[in-house]
Amino acid sequence: MLSYKDFIVYFGCQLNASDFQSFLVEIFNDLTSYDITESDYIVSEVMGIELGFTNKSAIYDDDDRVIFEKGDPIFSHFTAYPKSSAQFTKWPFNISFDDRRDNVFQKAGIPAQTNEGYADFLKRNFLVDSYKIDDVIFTVDYNPDSNTINFMQMRGNSLMEHLTLK
Repeated sequence: MLSYKDFIVYFGCQLNASDFQSFLVEIFNDLTSYDITESDYIVSEVMGIELGFTNKSAIYDDDDRVIFEKGDPIFSHFTAYPKSSAQFTKWPFNISFDDRRDNVFQKAGIPAQTNEGYADFLKRNFLVDSYKIDDVIFTVDYNPDSNTINFMQMRGNSLMEHLTLK
């Protein structure tokens, strides 16, 4: 069984680092390959987890899907969906996918940041609470109608400048 701590210790590691590669091989058997023209994630459908990377040094033409410099992908965040419940035993504040938003508030307190509204590109309403734990941000995305958890994400706060939480 896994804890979120098993993942966050690798925040800041290069995708090709041998210790990170060993971790990936030990945990996953169905990961997609990393392709920056497709996305910044590699995915395990079986486990319901997406591993995200920041790659500031890559140079590519997104429209023509041409990579000039592959860059250096750095592990910066991961997203887990309810399907991952069978593998994860511990989340911050002992939150589980069975919790509703009011349960999360009871366990974690008031979030450092809440974002809600309508996302045009998703064509749906959203509700997201974020908690800061040292230099890691723990985000819970809810169904705004039922207040049930859609997914949970952990990210290195200093690794994703556009999402930095003060």
